[in-house]
Amino acid sequence: MTSIEPTTGVSPAARAARAAGCAFVSLAVWMGLAYTVIQVQGCVGGMECLGDALGIIFLCLLGAALSMWGLLRLARVRPAWQVALAGPGVFLLLVFGLVGGFFLGTPQLWVIAIMAAYAVAAVLVDGRVSARARWITLGVLVALLVAGVAGLGRL
Repeated sequence: MTSIEPTTGVSPAARAARAAGCAFVSLAVWMGLAYTVIQVQGCVGGMECLGDALGIIFLCLLGAALSMWGLLRLARVRPAWQVALAGPGVFLLLVFGLVGGFFLGTPQLWVIAIMAAYAVAAVLVDGRVSARARWITLGVLVALLVAGVAGLGRL
């Protein structure tokens, strides 16, 4: 193949969209499972259900993160294991950077942040993306983290 022929691989934007879709499917399945378990358990409210609900939701989020590798492989997001490992790290950078007040009480924003984190992770591990773009993206994520930590210090 010569240098003027187009590459036959998936574009970074398509890879990011596939990764975000996989994150949405994984979250929908695991959070649906968490909701079902909490309802079957018979929690109607109060402090006795809070610990159980938090534990169930944490375990389901962990299950969603672990099942991402298989979903990414099914969606042909390559390299799937790197995206699956980088996604939670990018998510933590996003959350700690944006959690400064408006993010806590809105679960929809958390889902969007998880989808965005996996999309960014898919682009970051793509070999066709320039090193400069990767460093700029990582710099923006670290700047968000620093701004979020500084914002939490003021609260």
